[in-house]
Amino acid sequence: MLAVSAFISMECGVPHKVRNVILIIPDGLSLADIGLSRWYQDGRPLIMDRFACGLVRTYSANSLITDSAAAASAYATGYKVENETISIRPDVVTMPGVDRPRPEDAHRPLPTLLEAARLKGMATGLVFSGTLNDATPASFSSHVLDRNEMEAIAEQMVYSGVDVLLGGGSAYLLPGAEKANRKDGEDLTKALKDLGYAYVTDLGGLKGSGNLPRVWGLFRPNGLDAEFDRDPETQPDLAEMTRKAIEILSRDGDGFFLMVESGEIDTFGHDNDPIGIISEVLSFDRALGVAVDFAARDGHTAVIACPDHPTGGLSIENYGALDDLLSVLKKSRSTSYAVRDRIREDGSNLKEVVEREYGLTGLTVAELESIGKDRKKNFPLAIGRVLAARASLSFSTEDHTGEDVALFAYHPSGYKPTDMAGSGVIQNVDVNRYVQKVLGLDLGSLDDVLHVASAEFEARGAKVALDRSDEANPVVLVTKDTDVLRLPVNKNLAILNGKKIELNGLVTVVAGRIWVPRQAVDLIR
Repeated sequence: MLAVSAFISMECGVPHKVRNVILIIPDGLSLADIGLSRWYQDGRPLIMDRFACGLVRTYSANSLITDSAAAASAYATGYKVENETISIRPDVVTMPGVDRPRPEDAHRPLPTLLEAARLKGMATGLVFSGTLNDATPASFSSHVLDRNEMEAIAEQMVYSGVDVLLGGGSAYLLPGAEKANRKDGEDLTKALKDLGYAYVTDLGGLKGSGNLPRVWGLFRPNGLDAEFDRDPETQPDLAEMTRKAIEILSRDGDGFFLMVESGEIDTFGHDNDPIGIISEVLSFDRALGVAVDFAARDGHTAVIACPDHPTGGLSIENYGALDDLLSVLKKSRSTSYAVRDRIREDGSNLKEVVEREYGLTGLTVAELESIGKDRKKNFPLAIGRVLAARASLSFSTEDHTGEDVALFAYHPSGYKPTDMAGSGVIQNVDVNRYVQKVLGLDLGSLDDVLHVASAEFEARGAKVALDRSDEANPVVLVTKDTDVLRLPVNKNLAILNGKKIELNGLVTVVAGRIWVPRQAVDLIR
């Protein structure tokens, strides 16, 4: 066994302890995506190359192939859970090595790293390129049975206590007629301001937020534009948002936990768009550089980067010279999402746009027919297939795949998740356990603090009911003698006999069961 005495750091007397952790999740990133992006920049090393240290197994509690919800929940909670669920214990377990919970604990919410860090007095942050209620950021700050419960997720995130949140998805906070708008009538931007947050929606607002302790910044109604497509004058990139979050969070003397997601590698993997994949891999790489640069200067920060799963099944099958590959890829000016919006509804300028934006001259009749046939259904997929064929690339699927993913890590004294696990191949839940170890967190001790069954009220002689008179805004109603306790679902608020009290955790309803913080139970004597 290699001696590890040279790799012992002593922060507050605890081996390997650090003050801050930055966890970066490049959603959908495969080893082939990394290789293709490296070739795109003429074979020069990526920033991530210096920190590669192992592989991560990603399967969920009930599937060989995980979805983003189960994978992010594993990183957030230290438990493998069922696909489609967000940070709750599994009910169905079919995979080896996964503990089956007691029947009474099925679907019980699980404490997350963000919640544990907040309760320890640390600053917390979430940065992402997609929408706030996408599965990855949601898994660190909410608990739902189905990842598609977008309204509930957004509301829980607003009341989660996270200090800094930057990304896309402003439409999910506002009432309105659009698909993403809230149907419960609540304007959560007003709730944010009432909770003491600065709420910014443009680059100027972000740049001016450096002296503010609590900031939400949402810069598009839905997800942010890809790196190759964005207007740098109006929209920040992932690296810039990461830098700003670190600037704000690092002022907290108790340390911070920050999760950063590069979410659109996965999107372009689903669409088999090699240009989009490259765009977002390079964006992730720059954000990782920002995080590691801070960590190296600070001396008390660990950085871990690990994908949740691969997407698309990319293979590089070009036996030619590098110029053969780059002669196709380097001519592209934008990702398929931006190009799609430049094509007329009737498709009359399709050939012109494709030739101009991708440099795909000499399109064959078969290529044009392939793009034209699928243009309205899924233009990114249609053009991605043609680009891939021209560059001698292939995709095996439009979905996730089950192979291991790369692990990247930086620690001021060299201690990595693979050192903790004693193996170069680790489980996704080991990443969570590593973060707990280096930050001195104990998620297991928080089960009875954050997520207690409502039966605890009944054990104290109280009656419990779920008031759905306003179906979109249910309230847990607890009564005992003359006391009336109202607990709005998806919030961290209690109203006892008309007096409002802030709770240290969320009130949730999962699969019909009510879960509350212990603090709420203790309000009933």
